[in-house]
Amino acid sequence: MDPIKNEVAVMFSGGIDSLLASVLLAQDYDKVHLVTFDKGYLEFGVKNNIPNVDLLKAKFGEDRITHQIVDIKDLHKAISVRFFFKERKKYNTEIRWCVGCRLSMGIAAMIFALENGLAGYADGSNREQIPSETNLTGTAENYPSIVNAGKTFAQSYAVHFLTPTYEFGGRELRREKLSEMGFAIDYLSQDHSKTISGMMNKNVAKRSQPMCFSGWLMHWKRNLLGKPVEQNEPMTVDYVRDKQDHVVREVVAEYFAAKGMDIEAIVKARKADPLGQFTPILV
Repeated sequence: MDPIKNEVAVMFSGGIDSLLASVLLAQDYDKVHLVTFDKGYLEFGVKNNIPNVDLLKAKFGEDRITHQIVDIKDLHKAISVRFFFKERKKYNTEIRWCVGCRLSMGIAAMIFALENGLAGYADGSNREQIPSETNLTGTAENYPSIVNAGKTFAQSYAVHFLTPTYEFGGRELRREKLSEMGFAIDYLSQDHSKTISGMMNKNVAKRSQPMCFSGWLMHWKRNLLGKPVEQNEPMTVDYVRDKQDHVVREVVAEYFAAKGMDIEAIVKARKADPLGQFTPILV
């Protein structure tokens, strides 16, 4: 196996967090691979982020920024969708759909890093977006416990899971930094309403990231009635760890076996590489 490359993949929606993560990582890595996931299930506009992809290439160089759209419908189905109704008494809707989707994207990014010999992968998680009773738009993947579970799991494959924006100030600061650099700010990232009235505004079409209508439906109580999203951190941790141990490892092994690749041999070689020998920086 070739040495691990000083390159990283970014789970790239094109919103302000993944966009800023890409900018920060481009300063430390030889190449940044932007990976946009098409999960199906009422997701639209997966190419909305192309203008910002082009701006990143213009700023850092065509040879240092790549962009791929990766279909993960089968992966999302294997990890989350096929259990959606079976697990309805154990986990709430937010966890079964949205957390399951996010976990699927994280695993797809890890697979991408393994398959391409990259040092790791990153997302745009941010401490400001930890859910709370006063933070209606907070999402469970931002809980420190969930971020750290992802970091520890990726380490078992000798892959870095990086979170460069986790401590990067507030939303306004992130928007200002990107605007100063000439990047497009997504309509819904400008703190516009996610209610029906906000979604019906003509400017909602001015998107720089995909539109997940299934996620909007899962959060209908928040979007229509202003009720907080049903969050449960211990339940979320239980869900993620259970999936990692009993579903994800099997899915990863099957993916590489189908390509004639031995995942155990890949991980062993990575752990012998200097870039594969590390302790994850927890948040």
